[in-house]
Amino acid sequence: MYKLFLFSLLFLGGCKEEYPTYSSFENQEKTTFDCLHYTVLDKQDKQKLEKAFSLQDSNACQYRVELTKYYVENCNNPVVKSVGGDFNGYIRIEIKKGFKCYYKVQSDFKDDAVAAFDRVIKRVKIDLNQENNSN
Repeated sequence: MYKLFLFSLLFLGGCKEEYPTYSSFENQEKTTFDCLHYTVLDKQDKQKLEKAFSLQDSNACQYRVELTKYYVENCNNPVVKSVGGDFNGYIRIEIKKGFKCYYKVQSDFKDDAVAAFDRVIKRVKIDLNQENNSN
């Protein structure tokens, strides 16, 4: 029984993705966003972002939120394909005004894009909560 328990812990523990989440504010200075416009097509993704940022979509807002879900398999670059399998893609959220990026958060994933999306959403909440607490 003990061996079965140990084996199941090792097996299940090895399946969890442990990719880091990277985030940054432009010039290392945090910016407060009074409004956001979400340029996200998927309705559920948009709702998750609105909840994470605690701001409803405003079409008139100059700050836009962009969500990128990139899958390496869609890349035709032979160098990228030959490097191998450290990750299958990444999820990135950016806040931009014009061409300038004010905030970015990203996480790679191996087989679980949903987990990567959850990681970046969690990081958004942490980063913005720290900003809100410092004001």
